[in-house]
Amino acid sequence: MKIECIKDKLIEAVAKADRLTGKNLSLPILACVDIKAAKNTLVIRATNLDCGIEIKIPAKVESEGEVALQGAVLNSLLAGLPKEKNITLQSKEGNVVISTSANTTLIKTFSPEDFPAIPKLDTKRFVEISPKILVKGFKSVVYSASTSTVKPELSSVYVYKDGSELIFVSTDSFRLAEKRVKIKDTLDFPPVIIPSKNVNDIIRTLENTTDDIKVIFDKNQIAFEGKDIYLMSRVIDATFPDYKQIIPKAFVTEVVVLKQDLVDSLKTSHVFSDKFNQVNVKALPSKKSFVISTKNSDVGEYTNTIDSSVTGQDIDINFNHKYLSDCLTSIDSDSLAVSISGSNKPLVMRGVSDKSFTYLVMPMNR
Repeated sequence: MKIECIKDKLIEAVAKADRLTGKNLSLPILACVDIKAAKNTLVIRATNLDCGIEIKIPAKVESEGEVALQGAVLNSLLAGLPKEKNITLQSKEGNVVISTSANTTLIKTFSPEDFPAIPKLDTKRFVEISPKILVKGFKSVVYSASTSTVKPELSSVYVYKDGSELIFVSTDSFRLAEKRVKIKDTLDFPPVIIPSKNVNDIIRTLENTTDDIKVIFDKNQIAFEGKDIYLMSRVIDATFPDYKQIIPKAFVTEVVVLKQDLVDSLKTSHVFSDKFNQVNVKALPSKKSFVISTKNSDVGEYTNTIDSSVTGQDIDINFNHKYLSDCLTSIDSDSLAVSISGSNKPLVMRGVSDKSFTYLVMPMNR
């Protein structure tokens, strides 16, 4: 194999592929990216068996061939090369020589025959959709998924269609995030549960894509296909919890507050939070105040009264600081509605002018 290509395109492709490489002592080939040159195209592939990616970039191919080399090594090398337009790759006696006008590097290769195949799904069942819709939906909820894999459906993002909306949901049973995004009513998007770690790869892969992509569905897998990119993920064969049951229908206390004021208050309060990440929230309509406070015996205490509109009953309740602050970037509105259903009951946050996002947090026991 001998090829020449634009360095920046290769850097971008290898960086995306390297994120999907994995450490596997029994299968060291999974730490590699596979590079295949044919018909003036360079195909870069990577997989961790749970998720796989294939990226095509244009190249001047003098001789065709295929090699596999460690993704982390190649990615680090390319990132540190001098600013030149073109780069040359040539296979040589079990190695690849990578060169620019000022730099020559030799990297040992692995047998490409050992590289696992990335499944290509049957394209009979697919929808075409803007990647911006998927990225916005996934980003709005993925942080709320569980980090434990004991219940795979909770360490995932659930996506389903309801009328003219595509709905993204995740929950770790302590909090829940739901994002509704407008789509064409005619779009046939079947419900699917995608592991959250794969969702993060989907976000990074698609967030700079502008043209519509194909989303291809299979019983055990889902794929996202664009002009020069193909990303495949396994899906979870399980039933997502009936989460709508836990969202309160009525509230005893309502607070309307500027989002930035709450962001600033939570940011400062975190410095003084205890080892349990606990933050105290007081909504006091009788005093027309909304108070955020934290206390740490080793650091000190912090109390901040935020300008707000408060109605209903007085409430004094504790929450996990991280759970409150995680959702704020997902709310597009400048003002928030903070609704509390009672002492030791969930808090619900929504944007005042944007009802497409709902976030629920369970209280902490004192």
